[in-house]
Amino acid sequence: MLIGFTAKGQIKDSFGRTIILHGLNTAGGAKHIPGHQPWITEADVNREYANFGFNAVRYLIFWGAIEPEKDVYETLYLQEVKKRVEWYTSRKMYVVLDMHQDVYGYGVGGNGAPEWASTQTKTQNLIPDKWPWWMQNLEPKVKRSYVEFFKYKNKKDLQEHYIKAWLKVVDLFKDNPYVIGYDLMNEPHGGKIVKTLSGGFERKWLGNFYKRLIPAIRAVDTTRYIFFEPRSFGVNFGMKSHLKKVNDVSVHKLVYAPHCYMKFVDVGGDYKNKDKRALGKWFKRRDAEAAKHESAMYIGEYGLSPSKKGFDKYLQDMLNMADASGASWAYWSSDPGGWGPLDGNKNPSPILYQILRPYPWAVSGQILSYQTNTTTRVFDMDFISDTTIAENTIIAVPKELFSNDYKVIVTGTTNYTGHIDIASNAYYLSVGEHNIKVHVQIYPVSNSKNY
Repeated sequence: MLIGFTAKGQIKDSFGRTIILHGLNTAGGAKHIPGHQPWITEADVNREYANFGFNAVRYLIFWGAIEPEKDVYETLYLQEVKKRVEWYTSRKMYVVLDMHQDVYGYGVGGNGAPEWASTQTKTQNLIPDKWPWWMQNLEPKVKRSYVEFFKYKNKKDLQEHYIKAWLKVVDLFKDNPYVIGYDLMNEPHGGKIVKTLSGGFERKWLGNFYKRLIPAIRAVDTTRYIFFEPRSFGVNFGMKSHLKKVNDVSVHKLVYAPHCYMKFVDVGGDYKNKDKRALGKWFKRRDAEAAKHESAMYIGEYGLSPSKKGFDKYLQDMLNMADASGASWAYWSSDPGGWGPLDGNKNPSPILYQILRPYPWAVSGQILSYQTNTTTRVFDMDFISDTTIAENTIIAVPKELFSNDYKVIVTGTTNYTGHIDIASNAYYLSVGEHNIKVHVQIYPVSNSKNY
């Protein structure tokens, strides 16, 4: 059985189906532009759904855009977010709302927190340009800003306002069934490096922050999932997290949402065999942590430049391991060019064809295993049927890869019906026998030139 499918380690939809989320982060480009809205149009969203087979998006929102002035909330921003979110949810795609930050906030040259939420003036960028961007977290003013926020001693109002900003978002989306959950904070960082690496930040400051924020959300919304992240520095590379078990309040609907950026691969080197071993260790640690939290796992970010040697092997290994763990994911990011799945003209980049694959969109029953052969593109899944769930099992089959149609073989039962959905190219399956093991295999009619 998949590691991620313990009794509480599943994401369920409103019908009771087990769901796996595949999609993109939308979008990194919104961090610093006026209005803080992503580049997408509704046609781009439809393309993700109809051609790429994605069923979800990690949608970036920003505290600084919600509350640009203290106690002043920008309703126009939230309404523009709502409009774009509904482009996804009207297609029954799931939305994870991510309260995003990098390098704390706008006051110190980062993004996320509003300028008023930092007592520090803008940093002078003491970190050399050739260094990775996240090394800006070492700058003294950035470190002090994080400490003031997380220490929750002399600046308690910072977290209180952060929580109020979240509640504005929750109140707006709590009745939308396809807003699947809230990612509490992107890549939390403790400021103090020793405290962060030794575990003190996660054990005390971050854990206590979650103990304040989660109950506040649950007072308004007990339906959506809470997506929570460990510290970013170190864990992204593969080090273990020191975060104590995160608890829900009235329901247990938690999703562990770490990020994966392999050390020395995303910032410089090529992907090699030793990196595959390190990737395996990353998954082993994250699987254990998800089990500790009794949580499903959602890899909120991963990615690599197509200019790196071995980028395709990295993405194949990454997604094969994610499938083996039963993990959902969101690729970083949807922005055209660079690491994106589309080039500057919105044509497919080499990245796209490495991250598209069939997967269980929603399963009426218990998933046992699923995998895709990256050479033949043959998809196999085993699950235990549950006829108490009236809705179909849905298997995503990206049209961009399976442009010449595909065939389906169902074994373990003859009491079933199935069809290909024209709009999404997904396979819809209804099994008439309860609690039996069903095997589904999907394979292309002919090879696609794009794979």
